[in-house]
Amino acid sequence: MIVSHSLPPLISLRAFEAVARRSSFKAAAEELFVTPTAISHQIRQLEAHLGLRVLERTPRAVRLTEEGSVLYEATAAGFAGIAKAVAHLRVRKDSAILTLTSTTAFLSHWMVPRLAELRRLLPDVDLRLHASDAIVELRSGGVDAAIRYGKGPFAGVATIPLRNDVFGPVCSPRLGLSKLEDLRQATLIHIDGRQVPTPAPDWSRWCAEAGLPNADTRTGVRFPDSTLAVQAAIAGHGVAIVSLVLVADALASGLLVAPFVPVLRGETYHFACAFDLETRPDIVVLRTWLLSVMSGTAGL
Repeated sequence: MIVSHSLPPLISLRAFEAVARRSSFKAAAEELFVTPTAISHQIRQLEAHLGLRVLERTPRAVRLTEEGSVLYEATAAGFAGIAKAVAHLRVRKDSAILTLTSTTAFLSHWMVPRLAELRRLLPDVDLRLHASDAIVELRSGGVDAAIRYGKGPFAGVATIPLRNDVFGPVCSPRLGLSKLEDLRQATLIHIDGRQVPTPAPDWSRWCAEAGLPNADTRTGVRFPDSTLAVQAAIAGHGVAIVSLVLVADALASGLLVAPFVPVLRGETYHFACAFDLETRPDIVVLRTWLLSVMSGTAGL
């Protein structure tokens, strides 16, 4: 095992590598911003440490000795490796970081299935998703942007509406539900933790809109959020009233069907960012992509 004190001084190795590569004491000195005399001193120190000659000096040229050739091969590879590592670290340090926050339901149902497409548009950006059902402060150097849900606009940030939301009953096609009366025998899935929109898109409101009187909207299974309710519907455990925008992919793939009308209007999805980030290139790309993709979600 080689220990550090057995190696020649790094400054001497650096001087030797430059001389060997440039075949000139003067050129090496200019590259390293020292004098040719300083370079000569470092070479002599290196040779004294090794106890052998690494360079042959003539008035017209500088040549490597046999031992010098062996040393140059190692030092050239070593310094090249160090330069590559430093460049990689600088790229990582300087790479853009874009943090997007939204609700767990939006990120899991809508954003995650489309992440590959967004990463192709932002290949040099470190994209980070932050899930929170609470409103998060947006600022440069922190959480940069958000998908917010509500009437808008939202104070303290730059916002732009993306699309209006709609809610409707969805279920697994395995249940074979098609007629409105089928719902009387179906298991209804309820979501208790929903805070927006108001009034809530629940079963009592939907049945009133659909003209399904005397339906028992109190029974069924209950979940604290829409993410679990959607998974239960996909698994065939019942019928849930959820955002048709969020489950657009599940509807398109046939995991879910929406066999009943009407739909209930919800609030609006908005893109938000700090005012000083509106023109940042990655923010512009993200906002433009969201506007384009969300406007066509499931043809709603």
